[in-house]
Amino acid sequence: MMSLSNSGRARGRRRREGGGSLVEFALILPIMMAILFGMVDVGRWIFLDIEVTSAAHAGAQFGSQSQGNANNSAGIAAAARNDAPDFSGNSLQVTSSVANCWCPATPGTSFSCPTYGGTNSCAPASPIVLLQVNTQGTYTPWISFPPFTGSFTIKGSAMIPLGQY
Repeated sequence: MMSLSNSGRARGRRRREGGGSLVEFALILPIMMAILFGMVDVGRWIFLDIEVTSAAHAGAQFGSQSQGNANNSAGIAAAARNDAPDFSGNSLQVTSSVANCWCPATPGTSFSCPTYGGTNSCAPASPIVLLQVNTQGTYTPWISFPPFTGSFTIKGSAMIPLGQY
């Protein structure tokens, strides 16, 4: 008889524990979903950041092919936008300039390019003209959580010597 009364108590205890597990799961589920969606959103932000930077490189590579391409800002912008398909229409802003140069003797040190007919500060060598392309897009998180409570700007930049690639 002792075993019959003990088995009844064990069944009641299992029912109470089963309900407790359900309550714990219900309390933890929203936190787990917020973490999951937050990770997906951060991954999307990183992907778009890489895409904006890659678009700047694509535009710079197009422009560096010749002096004509370097002055073709519409072509540079089209090449950059083609490389960033997740930014629709003109939501990716692209700017380009050929205002910087560097001397072959001191690579990495840039200066303002001399105007045509001006003094050459790299004499006897010619300065190497650099094309800079800057891209900028807007990222809006799917889930608003601190510190990402609104949209913000993602920027990319690339600088390539003309005629080198």
